[in-house]
Amino acid sequence: MTKAAIYGHRGARGECPENTLAGFAHAMAAGVTGFETDISLTADLIPVLHHNPDLPDGRLIRNLNFAELSGIPTLAEALAQFPHLNWLLEIKTFPPTPEKCHAPALMVEKTLEAIAASGISPDLISILAFDWSVLREVAAQAPTMPRVCLTAPDTEAEPVLWWGVTSPASTPQAVADSGATAWAAHFETLSEHKIHKARALGLKIYSWTVNDPAQFTRLSPLIDVIMTDYPTRFIPPPR
Repeated sequence: MTKAAIYGHRGARGECPENTLAGFAHAMAAGVTGFETDISLTADLIPVLHHNPDLPDGRLIRNLNFAELSGIPTLAEALAQFPHLNWLLEIKTFPPTPEKCHAPALMVEKTLEAIAASGISPDLISILAFDWSVLREVAAQAPTMPRVCLTAPDTEAEPVLWWGVTSPASTPQAVADSGATAWAAHFETLSEHKIHKARALGLKIYSWTVNDPAQFTRLSPLIDVIMTDYPTRFIPPPR
């Protein structure tokens, strides 16, 4: 029985500060197959690793130059430091509040530039987004880059806003119709029926964020990638 590859979510956010070089180093030492991380874009157009559009003090990253940030690595720096593992890069945009970030086309352009500048093999990179307009930009700017459709219950409830799709037949069908290679779904939404439907459509299946051992046991034989905040919970220590 095959088991899903384990990726550190935001490095290993349950065990180290999220989206930090130290967190990625910890996850790598634990034996993950790869990392998931989040891309924001500064005022001077540098892709950095940060989940929220704003800092704890409320300032938007899109309005700050990189020199004004503290403790936040650049995408190119992180890729260059860990060039031998797989990366799932989530480009963060916010369709309900688009003013919080740069336009998808610009974010994709600068992310692709940072990937190239890092020297990492493009074969180790996939780009994810809840906002599927980001993935359409990836398809236009880098047609061979693997694209992964992220979904959550709230984005599934508003497919026009998040996906640009009206009345999809099903979520797996919408993902397949988008041309993406994989579907990354919240673990609670991944029923066996949906998994079988996605498989029949030729999709790879990823799940976020699996921290509960019972959910890990349920999903691991059925899907391709599990993202977790606690990689050491699921990866046996080396003997």
